[in-house]
Amino acid sequence: MKTRALFVLGLIFFVSFVGRLAVMASDVSSADGAPPPIAPELAAGHGEACVGGELAVAVRDRIISLDKRETAIADREAELKTYEAQVDKRLAELEEANNKLQANIKTVQDASNADIAKLAAIYQGMKPAQAGEIINEMDAKFAAGLIASMNNEQAAQIVANMDSQKAYLISVILANRSKGQ
Repeated sequence: MKTRALFVLGLIFFVSFVGRLAVMASDVSSADGAPPPIAPELAAGHGEACVGGELAVAVRDRIISLDKRETAIADREAELKTYEAQVDKRLAELEEANNKLQANIKTVQDASNADIAKLAAIYQGMKPAQAGEIINEMDAKFAAGLIASMNNEQAAQIVANMDSQKAYLISVILANRSKGQ
């Protein structure tokens, strides 16, 4: 039973297909006699086109549309490559500027550290009471950095000759530095 139903369905589809071919052939032959224009890509190398009518026009239009899109994509890719090259160039410039800036920062820090070391040596050479009086007048953070640059024995004698509140504040700053804060 199933085999007979499949056979009947196949026969119906075949007859429908043959009928459509007959209608298409009559439409093409009854037209003005000239076949519709076919894209050169489709007709290249063939004496006669396999496709005609509206389908050929639709295929030709689709090919033209795809060619335009392909050209637009190629143009966009070229533009993106240009932008990418510009971005790479700017990144290289920024990296070079950053390296110069880091070198300048290191130079300034080295000079600052050298100045503080020199200043620490000067205060170490002074009498502890005299150095303590002068350091009492300094900003607490700067004074802490200066005392941290001195050797422990000299620093202890100078702090001992400072105002107790200022010495406490400097001690707290130094303790927080060693904690990494």
